[in-house]
Amino acid sequence: MHGLDPGMTWQGAEAGPLPASTDGSRAQHMDTLWQYVERLLSAIAMTALAALVLLPATQVFLRDVFSAPIIGLEEATRWSLIILVFAAAPLLISTNQQIRLAEFTLLLPAGVRNLLERITLLAGGIVLGIIAWSGLLSILRNSGTRTPTLDIPFWLFALPMLAGFGLAAIGYVWFALRRAAPPVGGEGQIT
Repeated sequence: MHGLDPGMTWQGAEAGPLPASTDGSRAQHMDTLWQYVERLLSAIAMTALAALVLLPATQVFLRDVFSAPIIGLEEATRWSLIILVFAAAPLLISTNQQIRLAEFTLLLPAGVRNLLERITLLAGGIVLGIIAWSGLLSILRNSGTRTPTLDIPFWLFALPMLAGFGLAAIGYVWFALRRAAPPVGGEGQIT
């Protein structure tokens, strides 16, 4: 949801505008790609949210009205919650609206705040990359296991975590390293 102007520089940058044929076009492509990723993840998260509401409601209705609950619907609901959380996590990046204590950073000069935002995004990307790598190793080690009720393969059950953390790591690093100013989070919290 952020378009990147190739001539745009982040606050405090000494460099002039980028020539259109170098980093600028790559940056525009990456921003466009990230917008598609956001749209896809939004659709997945909305579908998971709908499942998170409809599956338990269906279970309660079937159990109370027909005394015939569907076995495994609780596990499907759990999986939809996992999908919702991990598909929505990368969506916070472009708005930089993670839970934070921004009262102090908003008092800093713009250049220092911009540098701090970049360092925070880069550190977050590295940490999420490590978590995604650990998740991949866990999936590989447990590739033969399945969930108890619905018999979902573990790799499929854990795939939302791997995709969410992996995409979030890429997004955090991208927003930290690109030339445009990173989105400033926590604005408007102090008056």
